[in-house]
Amino acid sequence: MTLLSKKVVGLALVLVGGLTTAHAGAAGRAWEILLGLLVMIIGALFLTMKIVRRNIRYSGSPDR
Repeated sequence: MTLLSKKVVGLALVLVGGLTTAHAGAAGRAWEILLGLLVMIIGALFLTMKIVRRNIRYSGSPDR
């Protein structure tokens, strides 16, 4: 994936998952709440992987 795409996809998944969860909470649909939470978790994993990968790459620098 390109440099910015993981961030954009991760943020979009977190936002869509949050909106889905909020809609499901208002409508009282348990399956949709679970689906929204799952999408939010996947988006958070994309963002976390991006951050961890960047920190691992720079952790071996002699400046620290």
